Amino acid sequence: MKFYSITALFLSISVVSQAQQGWAVSDKVMIGHSWTVGNRTSDDMKYAFHPTVQFGRAAFYNFSDNIGIGLGTFFSTEGGRFKISDGSNEGKAEQRMNYVRIPLGAMFTFGDPASRVRPRLGLGGSVGFLVGGKTYLINEEDAFAGAKTTKIMSTKIDAGANASLGFSVRVADGFLINHDINYYHGLVENKYEATNLPSFTHRNVGLSMGFSITGDAMKRWKGKMKGMHHN
Repeated sequence: MKFYSITALFLSISVVSQAQQGWAVSDKVMIGHSWTVGNRTSDDMKYAFHPTVQFGRAAFYNFSDNIGIGLGTFFSTEGGRFKISDGSNEGKAEQRMNYVRIPLGAMFTFGDPASRVRPRLGLGGSVGFLVGGKTYLINEEDAFAGAKTTKIMSTKIDAGANASLGFSVRVADGFLINHDINYYHGLVENKYEATNLPSFTHRNVGLSMGFSITGDAMKRWKGKMKGMHHN
């Protein structure tokens, strides 16, 4: 009897473990503020709000209800903006830098898997490939001087650390809505083609909203759609 009880317990644990594991797809949009560190050359340059937008998709493999590892592809528009005032002249400088980013990281979800709302923490890294953007300077007479960012930068690949903190809301079995605060800390020194200009690193912070759906949930949804068509 003991043998059968132990076998039944092992089988039930195996079934639960398999139910907790598997692939999931996650889409996300983030809106926030980005800035650069290192290229503020004087006290006349004041940081200004510089909107950043990031959107894309990631695939996660969940080892359990609490731990998953994901890899994604995102379009991200970053850079920085300064207001310039030396007492007699006013102007602004802006550097828009567009990246295709590939984040890789782990997501830790806490609490009871049966709970509708669960807190979560994401940690990882991101590699970005510079694909566009504009850099320009405007003075108080609206005189404009600008160039394509890809032409003035010698550093075309950026990398850094990502962190996120938020919560997920279970809408249905296998379908979650995710809300997070995201922070990126650049670790690569970005350099210009002109050697007399100072190098810098990236920073950004933002709020994101997205959803994730498991492979099993997608299969169930496709099965329901097929059933509706047959009927």
